[in-house]
Amino acid sequence: MLTDRGQQEMVGFILIVVIVMIGLMVFLIISLRTSPEKLDSLEVGNMLNAIMMHTTDCAIPAIPYYETFEDLFKSCYENDDCAGVNRPACEYLNETLREILADLMDTEATVSAYQMDILVAGDEGQEGLLRIFEGNCTGTALGAQRKISAGAEDLIIQLRICKGED
Repeated sequence: MLTDRGQQEMVGFILIVVIVMIGLMVFLIISLRTSPEKLDSLEVGNMLNAIMMHTTDCAIPAIPYYETFEDLFKSCYENDDCAGVNRPACEYLNETLREILADLMDTEATVSAYQMDILVAGDEGQEGLLRIFEGNCTGTALGAQRKISAGAEDLIIQLRICKGED
């Protein structure tokens, strides 16, 4: 009778171990599942850095203090006006960023689509400030993001491109 109790405990222990192992296997399979998008692409990161450092015609507070796109993202968030072009920073950012992205992607023959998001990261999650999207994704998606500080908030700049099938 005493040996039956020991056998039951061993069977129970083995059953618990098997259940835990199955749970870990399921978790491992889900976490290792390959996603169709690489978020840390060096190529896209370099494109994003080049865009961020590009000087614009927007001057805040006055000419000759021309801003880079990185500064212009902050100025848009703060609702500043561009002295160099006499327009709101967000309006100027939207127009010029579309032109720059279109020109940049035209030089890349394999890019079938692109998307740039400017997000405000706050305590309640992320809020979209601006989104530019062109094309139809028919291949592999690559992406990169950069975080910049804008006062008490952080702005997250994300660039995703879709490389078409060769």
